[in-house]
Amino acid sequence: MLRSLGILLSALWLAACSDDSAPAAAADVSQARDGAQLYRQYCVTCHGSGALGAPKVGKEHRLYWSHEIEEEGFDTIVSKAIAGINSMPPRGGCFDCSDEEVRNAVIYMLQLSGAK
Repeated sequence: MLRSLGILLSALWLAACSDDSAPAAAADVSQARDGAQLYRQYCVTCHGSGALGAPKVGKEHRLYWSHEIEEEGFDTIVSKAIAGINSMPPRGGCFDCSDEEVRNAVIYMLQLSGAK
């Protein structure tokens, strides 16, 4: 009797761990993460302090970022963020970030800086 109960509980436990949750997890992966979240997790370490020569982010650095957009263009800035530049690793070290997610982080940084 006790053995049967153990087998039944094991079967219920395995059923609870089935792949029914897999489609939901796959749906979450397909959605791009928020630029603010990625900035706080990967970018702020250098871009918040200017470490390793990274251009700082913030309203007081608006002219720098506005000039970059004007001179380089938004798509070029995003391409450099994806490929990496100088001391910055590709994708800012977020190796599982999609191109869209890197773009979202760049947009967020430009918004923080008030770049036009």
